[in-house]
Amino acid sequence: ILLFLKDLGIEDNHLGTFLSKNYAIFSEDLEDLKTRVAYLRSKNFSKADIAQMVRNAPFLLNFSVERLDNRLGFFQKELELSVKKTRDLVVRLPRLLTGSLEPVKENMKVFNTRLFKVKERHLFLTYLRRAQYDPAKPNYIALDKLVSIPDEIFCEEIAKASVQDFEKFLKTL
Repeated sequence: ILLFLKDLGIEDNHLGTFLSKNYAIFSEDLEDLKTRVAYLRSKNFSKADIAQMVRNAPFLLNFSVERLDNRLGFFQKELELSVKKTRDLVVRLPRLLTGSLEPVKENMKVFNTRLFKVKERHLFLTYLRRAQYDPAKPNYIALDKLVSIPDEIFCEEIAKASVQDFEKFLKTL
């Protein structure tokens, strides 16, 4: 396994750090490790990419091919990335493949919720003919306010409408 890691591109001066983080690598079957590397190569990860990923995410090779494939698929699908962008992302941040997906899912929920809220508010302002985002013109609406303030303040100060009017409008969407 040590020779395998060296052949993979883990330099002598990184072996100690790697093994202190992932001593469980010795309980893995060498053929399984080779299969996992072959899988990554089949996904067009270069040898240097794989070495970098393994150095930065020592448990990467402990993951089965199926689990690696599921993780890559998750990021490609959920983030709507091309194959190349998915590959670039996990080369830079390989712990995304080995870490918990819960923080990622939570962040995506927050980004999607914010985007949805901005869209709703923009459509409401458009309906009221108050969607004016040019700072040089009167009744300018700063985009950060559109995102960050509670509905009550948004309705009262920006839309100049009641929360009930906003809620009725949302039902029409």
